[in-house]
Amino acid sequence: MSIDLNGPSLQLALGAVCTTPILLEVRDLSCPAPELSASEENQYAGMSSEKRRAEFRIGRAALKAVLAALGKSDDTASVVWPNTFCSLSHSHGYAVAVGLADGHGIGIDLQLQRTPPFKMAERILADDTLEWWRHLPESLQAHALQRFWTVNEAVYKACPVPQPAYFRNYRMADPTQFDSVLSIDGTDYRFDVHTLALADGFLSLALRV
Repeated sequence: MSIDLNGPSLQLALGAVCTTPILLEVRDLSCPAPELSASEENQYAGMSSEKRRAEFRIGRAALKAVLAALGKSDDTASVVWPNTFCSLSHSHGYAVAVGLADGHGIGIDLQLQRTPPFKMAERILADDTLEWWRHLPESLQAHALQRFWTVNEAVYKACPVPQPAYFRNYRMADPTQFDSVLSIDGTDYRFDVHTLALADGFLSLALRV
C-alpha cells in the first residue's frame, strides 16, 4: 500500500519505524513562494530553466521550515551539502526536507516517475543485492531498482565527506526489507535506512548510527 505524499502521512509512517525523532517538511508547487535572502536570490537568478527555479522555490520553502525548527538560520545559501543535520530532495513538483537535532547524519531522497536503466544495476548494487535483484520477476525489477537508488542517494547524503566508496560498496543487511541496516564496505559507517512506497515512486531516509 502506498503512502500519501504529504507531511502528516510521511511523518506518521517514518515515526512508526524511526527510533530517532526527525523533523520533516513537504512542499509542492501549490505552496506560496518563500522569501529569499540576497544570496538565495543570486542562486535563483542564475538558473536558466523555469523547472529548476520552481524546484528551487519549493525546496527552499521546505528546508527553511526545517532549519527554523532546528533553531538555525533559514538562509539556505549557507548550507553545505552533504550536511550532518539536514537534507533535501525534490522530484516532479514535490520537495521533502528533513532535520536531525543531534546532527549525527541524515539523508533523504525522493524519486517519482523515474527509474534507473537496468544497465545501472551493476554500478549501484552490492554483489549480494545484485544477485537477489536478478532473480526477481522482470515485472518487479524496475520498482526494486528505483527503491535501491533512493536508499543509496539517502545514504550518500547522510555520509561524512569525503565519500568513502561507490554505491556498489553500499551493502544492505536485508535488501528484501524496506527497513534495514546498511554498511559501507571497508568502513565503520552504519546507517538505519527506511523506505516508503509512494503512488509514483519511493522516499528513502538514512540515519547514521
